Amino acid sequence: MKTLKLKDVCSDIFAGAALFTNDALSLEYKTNGFRVIRLADIQNNELSFENCLFFNKQDYSKNRYLLQNNDILISSRGTIFKVAIFQKQDNYKTIPSGFLSCIRLNPDLNISVNYVAAYLRHKESSIISASNSVKKSSVQNPKIQLKLSDIYNIEVPIVSNKIQKEIDKLSSEVIELLKKSIDKTKKIEEILKDY
Repeated sequence: MKTLKLKDVCSDIFAGAALFTNDALSLEYKTNGFRVIRLADIQNNELSFENCLFFNKQDYSKNRYLLQNNDILISSRGTIFKVAIFQKQDNYKTIPSGFLSCIRLNPDLNISVNYVAAYLRHKESSIISASNSVKKSSVQNPKIQLKLSDIYNIEVPIVSNKIQKEIDKLSSEVIELLKKSIDKTKKIEEILKDY
């Protein structure tokens, strides 16, 4: 089966914005700042915008990190491997934190973003172990430190359009089931909050 490296199917791959503890991250910048996606904002392979913090807008260099619809976010540091697809739902300018890297597929190649995201999740252990920069913090929890060169060189099998469409369909079903599950969990919490 033919495989291509991510660098050959992407229009851009970049590391998230370096934000430091003294950088101003707050909910107060909601009206005029950059929304920051952190590792904690990826839950169950989906982005949750509920607890996102915002970065002060005065640093215009952050414009180069702006996310576009269908960008894939992947953990590049930390102890938990996460993959999610960014879907623009509002007018907030959104950037990934430095613990994430962004994979932007070349739209001219017609490769399904759902397929690539699913493949990356499926190959989690081999992606982490293939990285030359993995540091073992313990036997059970390797510390992920993917460099951009590691991400560029991830090989993705080029499967038929039929298989990609099937993965798209299944991904949509999973998202719908997940949303229903989250809604029902919230209803249970609402009922129990007074007890």
